[in-house]
Amino acid sequence: MTDGEDRLMRTPYARTRDRGSATIVVLWSIAIASVIVAATQMVTWRTTVLGRAALGRVQARWAARAGMERVIATLASHTQTPDTEDPMSLVRDLELDWEGTLESGTWDIRHVAEGEEFRGPLDLHSRININLITKSQLLELPEMNIDTTDAILDWKDEDDEVQGIGAERSFYEGRDLGYVPRNAPFKSITELELVAGAWPEFIRGEDWNLNNRLDSNEDDGESSAPDDDFDGRMDSGWAGYLTARSVDSPLGRSGYPKINLADTSVEDLMENTGVDEAQAEALMTYGATPNAIMGSLLAIDLAELVGAPAASNTSSRRTTGRSSGGSNNSTETPVAALSPEQLRAIFAECTTTSYEGPEVVSGKVNLNTAGPEVLRIIFAGDSAIAESIMAYRQSRAEGITSIVDLLELRRIDPDVLATVADQLDVTGWVYSISSRGKSSSGQEVEIHAVVDRSTLPVKIIEYRED
Repeated sequence: MTDGEDRLMRTPYARTRDRGSATIVVLWSIAIASVIVAATQMVTWRTTVLGRAALGRVQARWAARAGMERVIATLASHTQTPDTEDPMSLVRDLELDWEGTLESGTWDIRHVAEGEEFRGPLDLHSRININLITKSQLLELPEMNIDTTDAILDWKDEDDEVQGIGAERSFYEGRDLGYVPRNAPFKSITELELVAGAWPEFIRGEDWNLNNRLDSNEDDGESSAPDDDFDGRMDSGWAGYLTARSVDSPLGRSGYPKINLADTSVEDLMENTGVDEAQAEALMTYGATPNAIMGSLLAIDLAELVGAPAASNTSSRRTTGRSSGGSNNSTETPVAALSPEQLRAIFAECTTTSYEGPEVVSGKVNLNTAGPEVLRIIFAGDSAIAESIMAYRQSRAEGITSIVDLLELRRIDPDVLATVADQLDVTGWVYSISSRGKSSSGQEVEIHAVVDRSTLPVKIIEYRED
């Protein structure tokens, strides 16, 4: 039988079955094609979404970086051309940098200090440098006890002798902790967590990521770590009062290098501070004495400091009444007491500190940005002095222009001020910037940086992105 005859003899049912099989194949092909198209669309959509998210993060990152660079530019400008009569001008200009807008996003820079939120970057000189803090000042911190205080002092001193009930090398070795005390200045505030008794919850408080901002997870009670009070305020722990990053700048208020009293000339002192020749020579003599500190100039007459006769027509409320211990030979040139204007110039442009060597000099507290609690701790728990300084600062648009200004306050005794003078200044050199960038699509990136303007160009000494 031929193929043609075979096809003629096939039944209608068989022909229908063939057509049905073909239809099924076609339908399966369509279904598979539909799945492929749908999968392709899904992949394309996800790729688009991921691409938009990635683009949004890039835009947010550069917006945050733009905010950081804006602050750095302001800091550099004030370092290069400082306003010697208005320390608060830097604070005001930094507040103006707190927000900005780009074509692709915005930035927002804020910080929290002593529970209050402020615009702009954080002046780390508003906190006490842990490498300068005294035992009595440490004990003023909340939740601080005597054994932890001694352990902190043991960590940063140069020897292995235990202070009081502190902890030295033998303590850490005996517990096989894998580290021993640095026996040198702290490098960061997080290093404090290695000290015996200094628990992270004491150091960080509610600011678990140490970005100096109140994040959503730090104000939601027990919903997420860390535990917090859910009160709209941030408890920054000890880190809210302490820093290891602040530095003492080798630059004077004028922007020129400070004059070291132990290594200068009479002419330079006379030109830059307004003192006369006898005063200049006395300052140089004092600067060359071992362990000379600037604070003594606030409480003791210059003549007394160097054992010289005082000018007969001058007197100073700073004198202590102690014997000078030096010669009062009438043939010596009398030394006049330093006037308040001369003292201001000396504290603005002079130092007894050497800035040579690889180690940075620990920074001082800025009287114009420190909060009342930091000031209270500085003055051994005296809240009245802290309130007096705050009121004085707020009454003047330019703020406090010199630590010598504090002698005008009735509550501050010259002898007390002299003991803390080497911890105080009227400007900040190191700033913490928490810049939060936001893209037009709503993506957010936060950049946290610590920058040092004590020398130019401004240096970034710490940087991280969240």
